[in-house]
Amino acid sequence: MKLVLSRKGFDSGSGGCLSPYNHETGQYIWFPIPEKVNSYSNQIRYPNILVKNEYLSGLNGSTLSEVYKSLKGTDRVKLRKNEFASIDDNELFAHFDPMLGIPPWIEENEKFKIGKGFGQFNAAPHLEKHNVNEGSVFLFFGGFQSTSHRKISGHYIYGWLKIKKRIETYKECKEIIEQYNLDHHPHISEAAFNRNQKNYIFLPDKWLFEDLKIPGCGYFTTLNDSLLLSSNKESNKATWKLPIFFYQNLTQVHQKTWQHTQDGFCTVKTGIGQEFVTQLSAKGEEWFRELFVKNQNNIHRHETPAAKGRSKELDFQEYLMQKHTLKKGERKLQPISVEQYIKRLESMRRHGIYNEENLIDDTLVGKIQEQYKEWKTYLKTVEHYLNYKTIIQ
Repeated sequence: MKLVLSRKGFDSGSGGCLSPYNHETGQYIWFPIPEKVNSYSNQIRYPNILVKNEYLSGLNGSTLSEVYKSLKGTDRVKLRKNEFASIDDNELFAHFDPMLGIPPWIEENEKFKIGKGFGQFNAAPHLEKHNVNEGSVFLFFGGFQSTSHRKISGHYIYGWLKIKKRIETYKECKEIIEQYNLDHHPHISEAAFNRNQKNYIFLPDKWLFEDLKIPGCGYFTTLNDSLLLSSNKESNKATWKLPIFFYQNLTQVHQKTWQHTQDGFCTVKTGIGQEFVTQLSAKGEEWFRELFVKNQNNIHRHETPAAKGRSKELDFQEYLMQKHTLKKGERKLQPISVEQYIKRLESMRRHGIYNEENLIDDTLVGKIQEQYKEWKTYLKTVEHYLNYKTIIQ
């Protein structure tokens, strides 16, 4: 399996500081990098990104710009060397990428949709060269600094995405925008594809580990030592301490700086690289899975207000048996897979019996019964389940 350690978010070069976190609780807020000239598409401004009030102790504000000003004591943000702007500037935009669903610190906002997808332009040739494609996984990391102890900082993994498909044209984008809720993704516009020779959008798979109930993309709720890449939280965060199977098997690092440690790990200096690619060995894949086993209860699972109080771990078959029975003889629904339900649903749509609002047209009940007999009940079950599933994911 190809694994990419992908650096995304504020750093000393872009933004001028690190994203903030509480080193005791692990709670964090990730800052997307600023861009003055919007060379991509959607104009996402920092004052439009709503943040849960007092999410991090000591930082105030209900928008990302207010949190930044509370953190830094100024509205000045670094764009690049010797270039600064106000974080409230009408012409300053937040390059919010990757989008891995609603993050734990974000307050939902209809004016700014956060979907699921990751765009690449500058690093696209590097990823293509190393055959990063369907089935490969991105682990997203960034620099985080303690809000209470400024000397404590490090590179932490905060999210992931397993690639289901790579989108390469604007025509393909138009077909998936609604499905993946990517209306505001910075890489999705006709201009972005026309301007850039290679502008890729990576879409997530449904599952990373289905048996662990780990979705194909998402955020860790808090940062902890198992997600720490840096060898030391008090100095030189760009030197990483990694399992031994990474030794001399990672792109874009300073290859002459690899060293073995006495405790069976290895260290390497990473510099300013963005996309660090490795081919995981069998041992590497075991380590990767174990990372998510350790953090199984640290996966952010976003809930809408209507879903609060529901059981998020309710099994599909259990849900069916609890909620629905067939009329004739009060016979319980026979076990059937989600995939079979979905296929039947798609078949109904193709026949014009099931409309796009996921409602069965009552005027066609006779046609339904004629073609599918008792499947009306099954389809209503699918409808309820799909709505339930949409709410909890």
